[in-house]
Amino acid sequence: MQYHQSVDKLLLYLFGPLVFAAALLVIATGIRRAVTRFRSRPTPEQLRATYEAYLRRLLNPQPEGVERELGKLLPERLLQLYEDRSAIQEAGFQLEKPGKKSWWSKPWQVYCFEPLDLESLNELPYEEALGPGFCFATTGRSSWYWIAASDQRQKDSPVIYLDYDGSGSHGVIVADSLDEFLNLPRLPTQ
Repeated sequence: MQYHQSVDKLLLYLFGPLVFAAALLVIATGIRRAVTRFRSRPTPEQLRATYEAYLRRLLNPQPEGVERELGKLLPERLLQLYEDRSAIQEAGFQLEKPGKKSWWSKPWQVYCFEPLDLESLNELPYEEALGPGFCFATTGRSSWYWIAASDQRQKDSPVIYLDYDGSGSHGVIVADSLDEFLNLPRLPTQ
């Protein structure tokens, strides 16, 4: 039986076009995704309109509707926070707990405050185990700062961190009161 040199190229002839077609498919899919991502980006006008709608909601809190929906009353200190227009508009900072520093201690990121209205209440997470409450601020990364509502209006309430990002801090008490939380030393975000 005689060996033909063309047998060496048989695999190339059979599978070469398949490999080439697969490579083209991967390239075409990548280009399609890039075009779709580029086209779906909001325009500057859309971003401005979204921000203005957020700001309008933030500066016009609707605590009565939230309390009616919760069937409980929000703490007095939270209502005071939303009355202070300059404080509620602060964004992009970190809160640092004073005291002993360790290698694992981290500052608490605050991306922005959430509007106090039914839309936020319905969009934000609800923790069955914690009961009625309101997520008043977010880290911007699937985590929120939550405060409890109660049958009688309380002066203040502890701030609890709800972490849906998986860092293991879910349910941690950040501060014993909202007043303490708001008065922690602030650092710029990194």
